[in-house]
Amino acid sequence: MDPFHFLPAWPPTETPLLWIAVLLLAAIVAGETARRFLRVSRIVGYLAVGALLGPAVAGVITSGTVDQLRIFVDVAIGMLLFELGQRVDLSWLRRNPSLLAASVLEALLTFVLVYLAMTLFGIRPVTAAAAALLAVATSPAVVMTVVKDLRAQGQVTERVMLFTALNTTYAVMGLSLMVGWLHFETQQPLTTKILHPLYLLSGSLLLAAVLAAVMLSLLRLFGRRPAFQFSATVSLVLLTVAAASMLKLSVPLTLLLLGVLGRLLDRERHFVSLKFGETAMLFIVLLFALAGASLQFAGWAAAVPVALAFIGARLVGKMLPVILLANASGLALRKSSLVGLGLLPMSGLALLMLHEMLRIAPALGEEIGGAMFLVITIMAFAGPLATDFALRRAGEAAEEAS
Repeated sequence: MDPFHFLPAWPPTETPLLWIAVLLLAAIVAGETARRFLRVSRIVGYLAVGALLGPAVAGVITSGTVDQLRIFVDVAIGMLLFELGQRVDLSWLRRNPSLLAASVLEALLTFVLVYLAMTLFGIRPVTAAAAALLAVATSPAVVMTVVKDLRAQGQVTERVMLFTALNTTYAVMGLSLMVGWLHFETQQPLTTKILHPLYLLSGSLLLAAVLAAVMLSLLRLFGRRPAFQFSATVSLVLLTVAAASMLKLSVPLTLLLLGVLGRLLDRERHFVSLKFGETAMLFIVLLFALAGASLQFAGWAAAVPVALAFIGARLVGKMLPVILLANASGLALRKSSLVGLGLLPMSGLALLMLHEMLRIAPALGEEIGGAMFLVITIMAFAGPLATDFALRRAGEAAEEAS
């Protein structure tokens, strides 16, 4: 018997947990470095580390481990989407209908301009529409994280969050509706093309309504204690993710509707202002680090013209309607342009939507897969910088305590 059998093998066996811990720690350090020394959003540091360590992580982490990590990523996305939904003040839209008009026009113009830009490159209508749908949504994870990072408050901040919540809703609802069109790619029966989108929309709405009612019943029973509300909210987010996945519904749409309906039905204002705190931020760091690791850097040369056309059309579509309706919505022209700039981020949600589209219609990947990954990569880094710049220029970013 080996007298040194108690010693570890050499070289030591790599484990997925080791690389996950390294990725997470490196992302936290890079994020703080980016914030403190470069004066940019922590998200840039998180994504950079994910992109740099991505190949090493991908070589060690198995698909089973990735599925386990998805739980934490779903929690992060879920809490952000829920909080974003909670911030949608429908009474504000009733008092200022120009805000809703600007939001609808922003989403429509973005869709149309990106669709036309894609067709100029000979891309088929269904594929161009899929790309345009990706362009509509602003990344809620980026916007919410930058707002928390800067502790930003004010008209520009509130409008950026409102428009982000609305255009995210349009995008995920549009994806549900477009499922029927995408089914043409796989020659599905007519009943599938019609009933599948209806099931996604109605089922997500019904599930969100039921869980919102459960949540509010618990709040009425146990009161406004923040600790309880935090635990209950995280549990309900997990329940929403699990139930929506099990029922094959739209997880992002259900989570967003849960937040919106939770606020709409909470007439007695049982909810306190939730602050997810440092524990939740650990999930957020993991979300952006894994998003960085998911970015693809191959085959970009041919995709550059399409990607630049996409980004240019999306920039005009996001900014022009908000600027044109500036006076009608009661905001100065300068600040309206900053609102449009703050709506540029694309990252995790766009990746999620792209993977969902490619799963339903794999042929889309051959036409726009490379270009979309390039767009998402560029905007993953440029988007947080744009939102950070907009909120700072608006004078709504509070200085962090040293």
